[in-house]
Amino acid sequence: MKSSDVDRRVWADYALVFVGVFALVIGWFARLYRLDFPPRLIWDEIYFPVYARDYLNGIPFFDLHPPLGKFIIAAGIAIVGDTPVGWRIMPALFGCAMVPLAVALGWYYFKQRAGALLLGTFIACETMLIVYSRTGLMDGILVFFGLATFLAAVLVRQRQQVLWPMVLLGLTVAVKWAAFPLAVPVGYVLWRKGYLKPFLWTLWVPALVYLSVVFLGQVANPTGAGSAFNNNNPFANVVNWHRQALANVSKAVPNDQASPWWSWPFMTRPILLYYQSYGAGDVTTVFAVGNPLVWWASTCAVIAGLAELWWRRVARGTPIADHPLMPVVLGYVCLMLPWLPGTRIPFVYNYLPVYPFAVLALVYWLCRLWRYRSWGRWVVVAFAALAVAVALYFLPLTMGLSTSYENLMQHVWFESWDHDLFH
Repeated sequence: MKSSDVDRRVWADYALVFVGVFALVIGWFARLYRLDFPPRLIWDEIYFPVYARDYLNGIPFFDLHPPLGKFIIAAGIAIVGDTPVGWRIMPALFGCAMVPLAVALGWYYFKQRAGALLLGTFIACETMLIVYSRTGLMDGILVFFGLATFLAAVLVRQRQQVLWPMVLLGLTVAVKWAAFPLAVPVGYVLWRKGYLKPFLWTLWVPALVYLSVVFLGQVANPTGAGSAFNNNNPFANVVNWHRQALANVSKAVPNDQASPWWSWPFMTRPILLYYQSYGAGDVTTVFAVGNPLVWWASTCAVIAGLAELWWRRVARGTPIADHPLMPVVLGYVCLMLPWLPGTRIPFVYNYLPVYPFAVLALVYWLCRLWRYRSWGRWVVVAFAALAVAVALYFLPLTMGLSTSYENLMQHVWFESWDHDLFH
C-alpha cells in the first residue's frame, strides 16, 4: 500500500473520531438542555409522570403497561421534585447513557472502531430519540434496556454469563410488553455461540424478573379499577392486572397523529407533542421527527440486508447462519410482527424498539464500505457528518427552541408531516 493511501486512511480515521465526539457532545447537550421546558405536561406525559406520582402518593390507578418505566420516572420525581425536570430527568439520563451503550455495542458486534463510532454517532444524533429523552415518557428507557440486552448477549463468553441478558430481557419487558420478541435475536446470538441449551433452560429468569417487577408494583400500590383490585392481595392483583391489561391492550383509540405499522420505516407521520405560537411570528415546538437521513438510510439498509441474505442463501447456496446480518434482520422483523394485526391504533414511537436494528443494518453496510473500498472511508465520514448536520437542522423543532413560523414550515417536508395546529 502506498504511503499516500495510508495517510488518507489515517486522516479518515481521525475525521470519523472527530465526527463521533462532536455527535456525542451535541447528543448529550440536546438531551439535557432546558429540561424544564415546556413547563407543563405534554402529550403522553399526562399519563406516565402522573402515574409515577401516584405510585409515590399511594393513589390507585390503572395502566396497561408494566411498572418498571414508571418506577424509574418516579425515582426522578422523588429525587428532584414534582417539577418538569423531575418528570424528565430519568429519561434524559437513560438517553445520555444510551450513547456510550451504542458505542460499546458497535465495538463488540462489528469488532472495529468504525462500527463503534458510527453506531454511537447515529444514536446520539437521532432526533426522535432526543425527543423521547427530553420528555417524561418510557420509550427511550425501553430502547436503552433493549440495547443493553442485545449487547449482553453479544458479550457472553461463558455458560454462566447467559444469565445477564436474560435478566435484562426481563427488565426490558417490564417496561413494555412490545419488547418481548427481543428474545428471538438474543436467543439466536446465544445459539450461534453454542449456548442454546443454557438459553432455553434459563427462560424462566426473564419471566421471574418481569413478574417480580409487576408484583412489586402491586405491593407498592394496588393498581387498577373495580372491585377485583380491592382485596389487597398482591398475588391476586397481579393476575387481575394482567387480565385487564390484556383486555385493554388491543382497544383502538383513534388519533389524527396515528400511523400504521407499514409507514414507520418511511416516517410518514411524525408526532407533534407541543406547539406554542407567539407574537411576531415566533413559535416553539416539540416535534418528534426522526433524523431523515439516518431513518430512511436504515430502512434501505434493512431491505438491502434481506436481499443480501436471500442472494447468499438462494442464489449462491452459501450458509448464512453466522452472517452478521442474521440476528439484526431477525430482531427487526420479530419486533415488527406484533403490530401486523393492526388491532391497536399505533404511533411512530412504537417503532423505536425496532429502530436500533435498522441502524445496526446501516452500520453494517457502512463498515463494509469502510473496509473494502479505498475511497469508502471518506464516503462514510461524509455520511456521518451529514447525519450530524441534519440533526442540527432539526434540533430547534425537537427541543422547544424559539424559531420563526417560516422556518418551521421549511422543516415540514411533506404534507403528511403537517399538523392542524401549525395553521
